[in-house]
Amino acid sequence: MNPLQNSFHGLLIDNRIYPINELNNFCEHKIKLHETPEWERKIYQFIIEWLDEKDYIVQTSSGTTGKPKEIRLPKRSMLKSAENTCNQFDLQFGNTMVHCLPIDYIAGKMMIVRAFIGGLNLLITEPTSMPDLSSFGKIDFCAMVPLQVYNSLNSFETLRNIRKLIIGGAEIRPELEVVLRDMPNHVYATYGMAETCSHIAIRKLSGSDYERNYMAMTGVELSVDDRTCLVIKASFLENIIITNDIVDLIDSKTFRWISRYDNLINSGGLKIIPEEIEALISKNTGLDCAAIGVPDEQLGQKLVLFVEKNRGKITENEVRDLIKEELAKNLQPKEIIIIEQLPRNSSFKVDRQKLSQML
Repeated sequence: MNPLQNSFHGLLIDNRIYPINELNNFCEHKIKLHETPEWERKIYQFIIEWLDEKDYIVQTSSGTTGKPKEIRLPKRSMLKSAENTCNQFDLQFGNTMVHCLPIDYIAGKMMIVRAFIGGLNLLITEPTSMPDLSSFGKIDFCAMVPLQVYNSLNSFETLRNIRKLIIGGAEIRPELEVVLRDMPNHVYATYGMAETCSHIAIRKLSGSDYERNYMAMTGVELSVDDRTCLVIKASFLENIIITNDIVDLIDSKTFRWISRYDNLINSGGLKIIPEEIEALISKNTGLDCAAIGVPDEQLGQKLVLFVEKNRGKITENEVRDLIKEELAKNLQPKEIIIIEQLPRNSSFKVDRQKLSQML
């Protein structure tokens, strides 16, 4: 057993405490059961990995904007990050925590680490795009991606039962933010990545005191490089992290997220931020869409808009009519493609690489 694990004595799963010396056997038993689904087996496999002799885990990045890469994350850093989260959100021993994220990604793994360090009551459900939380009653803490929250709006009462909800992993649509402002519970957007052991900054989304800027968590100092991309220095990380996220840096603790540097479209010298295009269209038309740049002989790159068929049999001309008043002339897409469903990876982010490949 890794000596870092001496700071806790067991794991609370579904109202039952499993001592450290029994956890491996319990997890191995659950993995061997024929009726245990694959998504659940992965959770128990990670618990076993977390308790092994290594002082690190190997995490694969999401690969949303490039080739996935393997990152070695110290367990000590993960523990400190989890402790920061428990302190930030005042999570207490025995609080219920629902795990509904894919365990393949750092966000899913960190939920397990938080359960360890905080003595939280770990409740698990299948990590689908609309997780079923109806059987859990009141929930103290839960983490979701924006798509899961959006799809769960139909069961609004279930969302209201989550005392503290954090949302991360992708951009949050403006119309979703508006809905979340009226939530009576505490809802936060989070910013982070695999390299930072999950989130290093948060902003409140619910209530009259909602925030537009992200605030750094304890022990985190922020700056930008010459691309105005965020640079992160954290007391619990071994290295300074230089990101590809373009931000408006307010001060060393505060920033507004703007775009991914990888996603910028340079069309005839005009730099287009696809996330801003998508947010504007989505807010004013309700269309689910994704904008990408593709090579063009004259412009260098041209703006192509993919639109999901969430309005039935919508046509390219109908889309153009809907967006012509929303976008300036030089921001109008050169091509519009209607597709059944936007491709997403297993963390539910829109897969822009697959969109490029479709062309």
